[in-house]
Amino acid sequence: MKLINEKNILKIVHENPGIYRKLIAEKTNLSSQTVTNLVTELVERRVLLEYAPSLGIKGRNPVSLSVNYSGFYMITADINIGRVAVYVNALDETVIASEERPVGQKTDVLDVLKEMIGRVLERAGTVRTILACAISVTGVVNEDKGIVVEAGKLNWYNLDLAGELSYLGVPVLVRNDANMFAYYEKSQFPADLNFMIAKIDVGIGSAFVLGGRVLESTNNVAGELGHVTAMAQGAERPCVCGKTNCLTKFISLEALEADYGKPYGELVEEVRRKEPKAVALIEDVCAYLAPILANVIILLDLDRIILCGCTVEYFESIIYPCLDRKIRKLLSYWVSFKRLEIRTNVKITAISSRFLLDYYFSTESDIRL
Repeated sequence: MKLINEKNILKIVHENPGIYRKLIAEKTNLSSQTVTNLVTELVERRVLLEYAPSLGIKGRNPVSLSVNYSGFYMITADINIGRVAVYVNALDETVIASEERPVGQKTDVLDVLKEMIGRVLERAGTVRTILACAISVTGVVNEDKGIVVEAGKLNWYNLDLAGELSYLGVPVLVRNDANMFAYYEKSQFPADLNFMIAKIDVGIGSAFVLGGRVLESTNNVAGELGHVTAMAQGAERPCVCGKTNCLTKFISLEALEADYGKPYGELVEEVRRKEPKAVALIEDVCAYLAPILANVIILLDLDRIILCGCTVEYFESIIYPCLDRKIRKLLSYWVSFKRLEIRTNVKITAISSRFLLDYYFSTESDIRL
């Protein structure tokens, strides 16, 4: 019961920074003495910090409380096609040590990951207590078990990644990259109950927050946006999934290179120079995406769609106005869709920190601050 009450107090302080003891007692229905005792212990353990704000009133001001995010640390690993990055960071997103490395299809990514974690931990120093390891992976993930079901370009199939890293002695939380990003967005905009993350990158993926919760599914494949059938003319394009004309065959990095006949980097440069053929190809991306996203908005009553990924970052000036215009033309008049948004340069340590805090407060985990 003490641990439950302690977590409830921490959650209230997390959601209401600057709150003081009396209000905590009111919100938790705990006695003032119980709150005082628990808060005192949390302050002594440096989990909570006290400060006295100047309220401009006579008499003694109440002592405010905040969570000491800078005093707790985690391992963050970001595993993408072509790149692995590992960090030791505080829950306030401060990076203590980091390492980044390119990887190819012939690279043993698991061995590389373990080596990088070891070096980063060594540089971070043993004085720092690690709460957990959070891993963002491009691929299909059984998030309950920490198993990467399929990440073909990494040569990972049914890889028990949590088991492989159990030697770390801390909880290992493995998440699909779009899903982990959804936890970050959820923390930023708690009032928006329904929204979608759409990642347009080397591959195509998505995640959903519905009713304020990140969507989960029995088979761990909710959000496979890349394998929705695109409305396309011309010859059918077979996909490795067994279908034809999957969205990924038209707007993924590989598909854009094939359609343009040049490397992706040259496409980026020629779009910057406003070459008509290059600009038209990016406008085609919007034409493929718009009807799919409009249908999802209508079906799920989404407040927002957030776009991310390298294609969105490089071609934001074309994609945002073009896609927003095309989507809104396809929506019913009664749909209350608020906005299309683009996220660029969001740090993975910010994403992982918000994810871990959400996990801590929303589950019966064995993590203890």
